[in-house]
Amino acid sequence: MNPNIYAVKATVGQEHVVARLLYQEVVTREKKGTMEEGERVYSVLYTTGLKGYVLVEADNPGTVEDLARNTPKTRGLLHKGRGALSSAGTIPIEELEKILMPTSVVQKVNKGDLIELIDGPFKKEKARVAKIDRDKDEITVELIEAAVPIPVVVKGDDIRILRKEVEEEVEE
Repeated sequence: MNPNIYAVKATVGQEHVVARLLYQEVVTREKKGTMEEGERVYSVLYTTGLKGYVLVEADNPGTVEDLARNTPKTRGLLHKGRGALSSAGTIPIEELEKILMPTSVVQKVNKGDLIELIDGPFKKEKARVAKIDRDKDEITVELIEAAVPIPVVVKGDDIRILRKEVEEEVEE
């Protein structure tokens, strides 16, 4: 049987707990030998980019529905149609790639944004973005609280965006 990926609705902020509970339930069932051939669960996954859902790779939606029913902090399986188990929504791998592929902070930051340095010698300092080098994944920032504005080059992983600079369009 070809496994599919199903989304289990979970309490927002509790995805990691739900994923762990689902995994433990699968392991327990496999040890007891209560999982049949067409009821295998291959993986359980949660990601911070997908709030309120845990992904389960399994042979059929009935197995996932049963696991979710017996797990606290879950609200069942995501269905395309209302209530019908046969309409359980499978998620194509192409859609998951968009969610699971990490995007660099450098791709989201713009010139003039207010950021906080979260690593390095200037940790916890606030700065304004002066220049962005997306190819090298580096950002040149100017520290706000420094007496003299000194440009500092930092890696994209070493910053957190505090406030985006709103660009106002000037009408001519």
